[in-house]
Parts: sequence; C-alpha cells; structure tokens
Amino acid sequence: MKRIAGGVALLFALVCFLPDVSISQSLIQGKWDVEKDENGLFLRMRIIQKRKFGDWHFSRDFLISDFTDFAWGKEANFRLVREAGTLVFEGELSAEAGSGSFAFHPGEDFRDFLAEKGFSDVEDRDLLALCLNDVTRQYIDDLFALGYSDISFSELISFAIHDVSIDFIEDIHALGYEDISPSQLISFRIHDVDPEYIKSLREFGYTGLDPASLVSFAIHDVSVDYVHKMDGLGYKNIDPSRLVSFRIHDVEPEFVQELHDLGYVSLDPEQLISFAIHDVTPDFVKSIHSAGYKDISPSQLISFRIHDVDKKFIERVNENQGKKMTPRNIISLKIRNFSY
Repeated sequence: MKRIAGGVALLFALVCFLPDVSISQSLIQGKWDVEKDENGLFLRMRIIQKRKFGDWHFSRDFLISDFTDFAWGKEANFRLVREAGTLVFEGELSAEAGSGSFAFHPGEDFRDFLAEKGFSDVEDRDLLALCLNDVTRQYIDDLFALGYSDISFSELISFAIHDVSIDFIEDIHALGYEDISPSQLISFRIHDVDPEYIKSLREFGYTGLDPASLVSFAIHDVSVDYVHKMDGLGYKNIDPSRLVSFRIHDVEPEFVQELHDLGYVSLDPEQLISFAIHDVTPDFVKSIHSAGYKDISPSQLISFRIHDVDKKFIERVNENQGKKMTPRNIISLKIRNFSY
C-alpha cells in the first residue's frame, strides 16, 4: 500500500514547532497576525516562500491553551506543539492583537509513523497541514480499526479539516452506513448531515436513504421542519427525489396550503412541481376563478400559463363570442392568435 502525500497540503492550512530551534532553521516560514476574540484568538498565516510553496494562506480560531507561552501584551515567542511538528511564532503582541513571523519544524518521528501506515513521500508542507489540524497517531490508528486503512492522504487531511471525528464515524456506522466511503463522510460533514438529522428523517418514514440522497437533501435544504410541514399537508414519505424537486422549484408549505384553500387538495407531487415551474400561483388561480372558472382542472391551469391565457384574455374572448367558452376552446383561440 503506497499513498503519495506530496502536494496536497497546500489546499489545507495548519502549523507547528520543535523545541530549541529558530525560525532561520526552518524550510517553511511565513507571516502571522492575530486578533483576540470571545473564544480565544483568531490566527491568520501566510507562507512567504511563494516560489517553492505557492500562494498559501490559513486562518482559524484557536484557544489560547492550544499554544505554549502565549500571553497578550508582551513580546511574542510562543509555540503550537503537535505530533506532526511544531510551529514557532515570533513578533509582538498587544492587549488584543499581534503580528510577526512563524516557522514550521516537522516531526520526523511522525513522518516515519506515516510511512509505516502506507503514506509515503510525506513532505514538510503535508506535515504542516496535519499539525494545524492536530492529526494524531491515535486518530489514524482508530481510522484504520474502523476499516479506513486505504484512506488517501488528501482524504485524511479533509477528515481533520471537516471534523470527521471517530465518534462521528461510529455514530454513522451505527445507523447502518458501515460501508460509507471517506468522500461521503466528508460530504456529510460539509453539508451538516449528522446522526440526529438522519434519525429525524426516519421518524417521517425516510428509512432507506443512501448517502447520496442524504447529501442531496441537505444541499437543497430539505430540512426536518420542511419534511414535517409537507407531511402534515398530505405528502407523507413521498419519493425522495420529489422532495428535492420541491425545494429546487420553491414548492413551499405555504404555497401548498393556499392551493388547498382554493380547492386543490389532491395535487400529486408532479402537478405541484409543474405549478411551480409554470408560475401557477394562488393569485393566478384566484384570478381565473374570478373569471368564472372555479372548476378548472390543474392541467388546464398549467396550459393557461403555458399559452399566456390570463383573466383579461378570457373575459374578452367570452364577450366576443357571446358565451362562456370552455378552457380548451380558449386555449385554441390563443394558439390561433385570436384578436379582440
């Protein structure tokens, strides 16, 4: 098993430092600045060796306790010590902000550990990413024990960046997704598909959703509240793809309720989607009803919209013809460019 690591860490930003070494001894150096926030501090970093490492930026909140020898209002000489390496920071700190230079010193023993696990050619910048994300030996061992011994190096870093924790994976496995892939777990985290969301959907009958469907639900904001409201309007455990289409085409519970109030209580999902696509709004339906067509069918309403038949056109046609024309005849006259 050989997994090449070099080159992926530029996409992920994070840093560390070794004891008793100076910034000048490090191959990876850069600038940092920091601001105090309510939970600790907000740190920004950028590499200054652009020719070697490209344009690299990183920013994230930290706790003060993450660092060694950090103190506001003094000369900065603090460190972030992790298994993958150590970051050393030098500069100045005021009461609420600071800036200076940093250097990263990779953990060679951790590089050896990664090689034993099958991650070959791990570069310093890869260790920097692992350091900033606090990837540990225990975390990697636990991933392997859960069946992810073939995880790629980029996926490993993405796991750390998106907080794919061991507890999270175990909870997802316990819900029946034992074979879920690393990329799907990352998508779950990116789109907030958590165990509670899955359990809540199951309460409304959505028990067999695959990972792709769950992610699609989350992307299109098929929330538990939305499912609950649509369920209450008679759309219980409908095809998952229809729920996604509802969201894509703005089929909102309020829209459905207004149509119910107008007498359209048996519209199937496809009809609701067609109403939304063709802008058959409750106001449009009311205008057609007020023209004397309260018993008009859903398909005729859609045809009216498709052919731009409105209340004014209907009234002029009926006046011209001296009688109430059928919806089909009105549409036919519109198609034939009837002029009044």
